Amino acid sequence: MNSASPRTATFVRAGHAARFASAAAVLTLAFLLAARSTAQTTSQGQTVGSTNITLTGTITSTVVLTVEGSTNQNGGASTTIVGVGTHGAIDFGNFRVPGPAVNGERHRVEGVAPGHYLVATVRLKTQFSGSGGPRAMLDIQRANPCGGVSELPCGAPGGLFYAKMARRTPNQAAAWPAWDQYPDQRYGSTVFDVPASSYVPGTGNLDDLMANGDSIDHQIAVWIPDDAPSGAFSSVVTYTVTRL
Repeated sequence: MNSASPRTATFVRAGHAARFASAAAVLTLAFLLAARSTAQTTSQGQTVGSTNITLTGTITSTVVLTVEGSTNQNGGASTTIVGVGTHGAIDFGNFRVPGPAVNGERHRVEGVAPGHYLVATVRLKTQFSGSGGPRAMLDIQRANPCGGVSELPCGAPGGLFYAKMARRTPNQAAAWPAWDQYPDQRYGSTVFDVPASSYVPGTGNLDDLMANGDSIDHQIAVWIPDDAPSGAFSSVVTYTVTRL
């Protein structure tokens, strides 16, 4: 990044619908009108006069990260995010209640490691202004250290994953994981553990070539094994966009 600091948007799982931007470009255009010149008329009827107008403004170097719920293109299941500013929430509700998922998707896994995946589909968009390069890196990581009472387990594999699409062309449909085994069969290729809070952003683990105005979908999956104790869970992920 040249002169702008990385902008960060943080999201907590617990809530229902919306869209967030971490900063806003500022462009001020002031019109300063000089004193009106006095028109002078010659005997031939010609008018002689001039007026100077100064245009001034300030361009602020900034990076805007917009986060919103998206639709799983495999099955049409949508994710709702609520919140304001740099804090939002995705509430999966009680996934053990029969019927469809309250928010996002719920996938059943049978076999040696039975349980459920709760999956949210999220869209990120970047916008730049001011000094800096034409590209940015986008990273995801945990906001809190592992080991908290309600924190999802860390590990390899752990209990919190993200899935990204392969390098894409405009308007190309994303092919998401099936989420039918633990860990998912794409684990290590397009499915990864969400890095710990100690991770240093700037490598672009979600995308390392985001252009100005570009957007990308990804999925966040929570793994709930059948033997998980009853009770609430809450895990915070942080997105960081770093302009190159």
